[in-house]
Amino acid sequence: MDSELTFLSGNDIPFLKAGVVIHQPTIKEIGYLGEDAFFTGCELINFSKNMLAEEDKINLEDKSNFDILIAILREHNAVMQKNRNCVEMVLALLFPEYRITLTQKAIVLQKNGEVEKHSIDRDNFEDFKIIFNKIFSFKKDDTKEYNPGGDLAKKLAEKFNKRKQVLAQVKNDKNKKISILNRYVSILAVGEKKDMNELLKYTVYQLYDEYDRFQLKMAYDINIKAKLAGAKDLKEAED
Repeated sequence: MDSELTFLSGNDIPFLKAGVVIHQPTIKEIGYLGEDAFFTGCELINFSKNMLAEEDKINLEDKSNFDILIAILREHNAVMQKNRNCVEMVLALLFPEYRITLTQKAIVLQKNGEVEKHSIDRDNFEDFKIIFNKIFSFKKDDTKEYNPGGDLAKKLAEKFNKRKQVLAQVKNDKNKKISILNRYVSILAVGEKKDMNELLKYTVYQLYDEYDRFQLKMAYDINIKAKLAGAKDLKEAED
């Protein structure tokens, strides 16, 4: 199977280690959640203890990323309930045909009317995240805060927020909330003279791929125009 073509085609992705298929949601489907809820859920799912300093990993040596995620989601307070809802909504986008239950040891998936249950747990969670990150092209970071609450959660959140603050400073956009997907759709609609409603049918992978290709084309066209105008010693633009 050509994995790049599978993701680019927008097809559902087989996750054999759990015996399920993962749906690639469209931008329009994500719009039902809103970007804030969507990225909050994604950040929690994608949390890794590798983000923490070495001294903060000492008490977590025997804990997997999945164990930490479940511990955070099981914190009983209003803030955590909101974040738990975000995670459940993201999972619902990925598994629309399944009923989702978060237990102490697994994310349990069960189709309505079927007895068989499927699980994402500490044994296959990292494999799931590889597909998860590919579907949503998580090579870029947003600047939203992560604040789950609870003793373990608060400690992790503090470290996580420091990382987010650095990212916000790098982007020089601390005081402005950016709607990433909204902006990409808007730019491509104008730049490529496309119907915005058609772009909303794209998956995140398709949208990012086209946006990156659009940027390359713009840079290439500008390079050619500059050469035709007599510019010298220009760095060759990627074709």
